[in-house]
Amino acid sequence: MNYKLLILPVLFLLVTGCGITDILSFTNANFRIENTTEFAVCGIDISELGSLTFTQAATVAAYWWQDECPVEFNLGLGISNPNIGNSGLPKIAITLTSLDYDVFMDTIEGAGEDTVKVAEGLFTGSFGIGDDGEIAVLDLGIEFDGFQLFEILGPLGIVDLVLATGGIEGDLRDEDHLGRLQMFMVPTIDTPLGDMTWEDGFWVGLDWTDGS
Repeated sequence: MNYKLLILPVLFLLVTGCGITDILSFTNANFRIENTTEFAVCGIDISELGSLTFTQAATVAAYWWQDECPVEFNLGLGISNPNIGNSGLPKIAITLTSLDYDVFMDTIEGAGEDTVKVAEGLFTGSFGIGDDGEIAVLDLGIEFDGFQLFEILGPLGIVDLVLATGGIEGDLRDEDHLGRLQMFMVPTIDTPLGDMTWEDGFWVGLDWTDGS
């Protein structure tokens, strides 16, 4: 941590009389799975589909017989910044600088879910989260061979899964749609107190979480 960055919040503490718990809100952010876009399976763009044609379903089945199932999509990670001027604290923009993540899919709909890890990745860069209360959405390009899901679900089951998470209803925020996607991640954000990393990592799904 760059201790020079402590000067502003410490001075603010002295001037306003805010408690240390308040000032620690600077080292925070909230995360949730926001959406999926450009979802393709076996080369078929399903992001605007509610069902597959017979020909498309046959294509998926043909990949299955070849022990393959290429899947790719953008996973939108929603990030919100709590430092928007509440509780007498100043507005502070924060920046995501690193994100180590694993992506999981629920193979069983509803209760008794069975999650399978399908992909992993590492984002490095500078993704700003403003102080205006707007949700910032980071698009993560996800690619994997979904044949392990084929082995569990079969051709029809995987069609149902990808349509639920990436088809025309793939932006529905319920357990049967986006709720079947989960992430486990270790983010790092740059704050007025320096860098903060959630070393132990945490799960992210439909609901907002700050990793605590």
